[in-house]
Amino acid sequence: MVKTNFIILVILFSFFTKAFCQNQNDSASVNKEFNTALDLYNTSKYQDAQIIFNKIAFDYQFNPKTTLSYLFDGKALLALKQFEQAEKVLNTLLDDYSSSNYSDEAMATLSKVFYEKRDYYSTFKELTILIEKTGSPVYSSYAKTTGEKISGNYLSVPQVIGLYDSTSNQKLKPYLMLLIGKMYMDKSAFGKAEVIFSKLLKDFPNSEEKSEAVTLYQHIVNEKHINPEAPVIGVMLPLSHVDGDALNATTEMLEGIKFAVDKYNKEHDLKIGLIIRDTERKNSKISEIKKEFENIPTLRAIIGPVFSDEVRDALKEFSSTDIPIISPTATDNDLTELDQNFFQANPSFDIRGKVMADYIYYVENKRKMAVLNAVEGYSPLLADAFVKEFEKLGGQIINRQTYNSNKTEYNDQVSKIAADSLSIEGVYLPLADKRDVPALLSNFAQHNLDLPIYGNQDWFLAKGYETYPSLSNKLTFTSDYFIDYSDTTLQYFSKSFFNQTNIDVDRNVLYGYDITNYLLSIIPNSPDRTVLKSNIESEIIFKGLHNNFYFDQSRVNKFINIIRYKDGKFQLIDKFKAGK
Repeated sequence: MVKTNFIILVILFSFFTKAFCQNQNDSASVNKEFNTALDLYNTSKYQDAQIIFNKIAFDYQFNPKTTLSYLFDGKALLALKQFEQAEKVLNTLLDDYSSSNYSDEAMATLSKVFYEKRDYYSTFKELTILIEKTGSPVYSSYAKTTGEKISGNYLSVPQVIGLYDSTSNQKLKPYLMLLIGKMYMDKSAFGKAEVIFSKLLKDFPNSEEKSEAVTLYQHIVNEKHINPEAPVIGVMLPLSHVDGDALNATTEMLEGIKFAVDKYNKEHDLKIGLIIRDTERKNSKISEIKKEFENIPTLRAIIGPVFSDEVRDALKEFSSTDIPIISPTATDNDLTELDQNFFQANPSFDIRGKVMADYIYYVENKRKMAVLNAVEGYSPLLADAFVKEFEKLGGQIINRQTYNSNKTEYNDQVSKIAADSLSIEGVYLPLADKRDVPALLSNFAQHNLDLPIYGNQDWFLAKGYETYPSLSNKLTFTSDYFIDYSDTTLQYFSKSFFNQTNIDVDRNVLYGYDITNYLLSIIPNSPDRTVLKSNIESEIIFKGLHNNFYFDQSRVNKFINIIRYKDGKFQLIDKFKAGK
């Protein structure tokens, strides 16, 4: 009997040992397969990756990579635009493994699936579910920020109110109330917005939304005390029907505009009104805005639009009015020729090329230059303006070459310039695409062309400087913005702006903030539009945070920043005015 029991124990031990080893081998195999799929996913080979993720999630027994494979299966299907399958996989993960560590990311990914399907209501609803369920401040912030953009651009007030009425979640309700109030404000329904914000402050005094609600509520209350005869600034920006970076840029620009007016009104007895309208990137909307704005006698000027093509549409619509229109960012050369009431706060391509020529000639005292420009984009416009101005001043263009962008080498063009290297003092190289830099600099190095390079704003974002080590201290370029984070004035502004808006200051914020401050410095001394236009053209210099402003009768800002790449960092050399 003892012998029999011993045999049974040996058999059981052998069985469990074999099972343990088998599980260990299976786990190692699954990990290997998962890592292979992840490598494929990270190199954008989504089809191959999805097949493996799907097999691990659905065909294998539950293992440490099961739920993560569900998630990446959904992500890969999203990348492949197989939206129905992606939705099914992600919902399976959320339903069957609700306590998974990857639930938050699954909900965020599912919201992206709905967005790609253009089902904006479901996108927003999924984000509200994420806000309810997540315990992560990061995912909560993402869901709230994204949800605000979706609701503001694609949903109606009744849709958001419906979601508010259907939830009892005490974290979600104040968030939805804040959005409803903001949506009312965008529609100029300030009375309704005031009621919403007041209720939010009363019912949810400890919510995350309290601080912003206080600011908005106070803003509405302050606006009530503005004299109906007080000057008004109109704003027309594309705040919907634009995606990605463009939407972020215009939204941030608007926040800069609003902050400047709010700050001014707190500090002055004469209050300035602000009327904000969304162009929706549609000419029909611009036409509607024109009909409204031309019937507001106290409206002094309009800020916007921001894109050159939309500026053209606006100038056609507003041609019969006397309203000064100022674009913070449009850059086309001929815009001021289309309407005598239009002003360009962002220097045109002509001004940018001209400033670089003036700087090289007057400040660096150089007389002989080469020019290398792309044939695409605005590169030839900049080069033509540079050559025209430099030769007008008395300088010589010893060699001018052109190239096609997005090539891997530019040997022919660079070799021809290198042949004249003893006769030239620098190369003006305005980029059409920042991605051309590594190949261009590599060719410079191969030909031992060790000369100062002068360029345009695209050099700010370029990479590959390491292929041309001697470039340090020899690259100088123009830029319509430079943010000096060590400047105490900017630091104070950034802190105040973030405390009020919860947005970090970047160039888009400053485009809006600076041009609004410029107008606010002139409007109090301008009793009507004619005087305002004359005052803008009076050649005064206004110092902004991202750039200075100087207008004359040409109505194009003459200032631009001169930036130098020195010791691996960008440094502001000067805010330089054309014609200096």
